[in-house]
Amino acid sequence: MFISDHVGVVFFSVDCVLSEGRDLTRLVEKRLGLCASDGTAEPDDTGPDADRWDGVSESALRAELEGLALRTGVQETVDWCWRNGLVPIALSLSWTPIVAQLADRFGFHSYSGRPLETSEGLFVGDTARPVNAADQRRFAVRRADELGVALTGCAAVGACHAEGPLFDAVGMSIAFDAPDDVRVLADTAVDGDDLRMLIPALEQLKARTR
Repeated sequence: MFISDHVGVVFFSVDCVLSEGRDLTRLVEKRLGLCASDGTAEPDDTGPDADRWDGVSESALRAELEGLALRTGVQETVDWCWRNGLVPIALSLSWTPIVAQLADRFGFHSYSGRPLETSEGLFVGDTARPVNAADQRRFAVRRADELGVALTGCAAVGACHAEGPLFDAVGMSIAFDAPDDVRVLADTAVDGDDLRMLIPALEQLKARTR
């Protein structure tokens, strides 16, 4: 993607924003049969577990993501960002393969997440250390610097409490369809089920950077 004319960056929380349930990883694992049929955790499940992914193919993940119902307006909002000089970047505190495939599908500039190792097209149940909110913030700061954009020219869109450190780092934080404990962390809140409802707020970010 040609981005020489970019004026800002928008970080989107894939986990909390692209799907209405605010637990995209659990939804994907449910569809892959890696957690209880009702989507709840197994008795020994205390969080993201790489072992559950052992033997799952990358193609199976891709097929499930292609059939997954996401929020309306994702593609249109990403396209709007590009047309208006705002570089869209996808963030996740969960598995990189999920955010990577979604980033490729919708045209995000880049992404971050927690690596999940593969061999010959299959996940092998190994991972690097967990990615936390501080890591996510450091990634965003580094990527903005690489793009030559001041943090005041960046926005973060999220709906999970873990977004707090990232919200504090950027010039505009937007709680999208978020609970009250997240809304109080953000500069502004947008409600709705269509991601295009973010565009008026992002217009304000664009105006600031001109």
